[in-house]
Amino acid sequence: MGTYNVYRFKTIKVYFSDEFKNSEFFITGFKGFGAVGYLATVHLANQPYCQKAGFVATKYMPEEASPDEKGVVGPFTLYYCENNGKKFGVLVNHDIPVVQERSRFAEAIVNFVSWLKISEAVLIGGFDARLREKDEKLRWVATSAYGRQLSEPRMSKGLYVVGPLALLLLYAEIYNYPALAILPYTEAMRPDPRAAAVAIEKINELYGVNISTAELLEEAKKIEETIAMLEKQQQMLSSPAPERSYM
Repeated sequence: MGTYNVYRFKTIKVYFSDEFKNSEFFITGFKGFGAVGYLATVHLANQPYCQKAGFVATKYMPEEASPDEKGVVGPFTLYYCENNGKKFGVLVNHDIPVVQERSRFAEAIVNFVSWLKISEAVLIGGFDARLREKDEKLRWVATSAYGRQLSEPRMSKGLYVVGPLALLLLYAEIYNYPALAILPYTEAMRPDPRAAAVAIEKINELYGVNISTAELLEEAKKIEETIAMLEKQQQMLSSPAPERSYM
């Protein structure tokens, strides 16, 4: 990997490789409901057809780094992927920007992908499973510049996207940038790889890529088995002890 290019927006710097410029669309998400966006983007980053392609640096940078196969990754790490003839960029957010520059971070990312002429962005989040109406797997919301229509129901008026994902969506609307938020139904209080798999499958359908979800589904199975075991143990502990019989 050679020297990174640098894109500056106020106090935010985006370091990116030459390859990243070729991205046709862009994917990111955060540790929101069910950690769906985070799980989906980490899953992508771990695929053999994706390579590390840069970093986002903030003024109040979280003080963390972790090793990978060829160096280190930071709190906000870019990847470039080529799958099934499609080229796309991914931003993995291992942390959330501090509140003082969260809005600026979101505006910088929208400016960056727009400046590179990446055609559109996919933002992955989670939607509270208690609000499911029928048998649909997800809801969605998009900016007015986004031209596609999904078969699933849109997010209803009166409901809110919250957190950093909401800021990305809002700035995309302000800058007239095409952005889609995919929001699979999820259990809010635990990591939900099955919901992340739903998001990936929708991206496969929309963009003609062929991203496997087998690892996510296997992880979901393990989590569900663990939860079922814990619930069974809890039931056993809370059940009254059987009366003893004497002869």
